[in-house]
Parts: sequence; structure tokens; C-alpha cells
Amino acid sequence: MLKTSLMAAFMVVLAIGPAYAAQDLCNDAHMKQMDDMIAKMTDAAKKKEATTAIDMSKAAMKKGDTAGCMKHMEEAHKAMGL
Repeated sequence: MLKTSLMAAFMVVLAIGPAYAAQDLCNDAHMKQMDDMIAKMTDAAKKKEATTAIDMSKAAMKKGDTAGCMKHMEEAHKAMGL
């Protein structure tokens, strides 16, 4: 149910538009949510892939690189099956 709710929320954000989605997902609150979801993953290979992508997303966010942040965020979502 949580996965379905998160997927629905993510789809709504994507439908609103890329600029808004980038601003909405590249923030500390969403990064914490991603960390929590990744911690619950059971597939070790996918967990490693998602962790690497979210770490790169965080690094880009800290540099103010919104496009890079979103690129890596999308990779993390993909690794998580979202």
C-alpha cells in the first residue's frame, strides 16, 4: 500500500511538470524518505544501485545542480522499481 501511494504521488509530481518536479524532489525531506525506502529493500544488487544513485543525487543537490539531482533521483527510483 505504501509503495502504491508513493508511486501515485510520484506520478502526480511528474504530471505537473519537470521544473516543479525537480524542485519538489530535490530536498532534504524527500532524500530522507528515499533513504528510509532504500533501507527496507531486500534485493542487495538493486539496493546498492539505488544507494549509489541517491548518493549522487544528494551530491548534485548540494552543488545546486537540479538537473543532475533529478537525473540521479530518477535512476534511484528506477532501481527501486518505482
